[in-house]
Amino acid sequence: MKNQWRIVVTILLVIVVAVFAILNVESVPVSFGFTTVHWPLILILLVSILIGAILMILFSTINSFQHNRAYKELEKTSNDRITALKADNDRLNKRLQNSNSKQAAGLQEKQIKTLKAQVADLQAQLDKQ
Repeated sequence: MKNQWRIVVTILLVIVVAVFAILNVESVPVSFGFTTVHWPLILILLVSILIGAILMILFSTINSFQHNRAYKELEKTSNDRITALKADNDRLNKRLQNSNSKQAAGLQEKQIKTLKAQVADLQAQLDKQ
């Protein structure tokens, strides 16, 4: 359905250009600075439109290349940033694991001291009996 509308619009534009060409067939002088030529008005209009279209395509292509280059640079910097953040995250996870193991070792030492104190108390009670 979408392509059918494009075809209809294209046919209508061709008809409008053809009618415009028929209405503008008289020759007009065009001065290029070093020479003057007499061309039909429709030919001058079509050449002007063609030059404008070529310039528009050229500028949009240049703009597209610039956007693509900027996108690639942003993608590279964001990938570098992600890599740095992942490395930071890994380093912090290792520190956290070391901290947790140190805390667990500290708790174990406290429990050992408590148990030794209890053993000493029990030994003292046994010695009294």
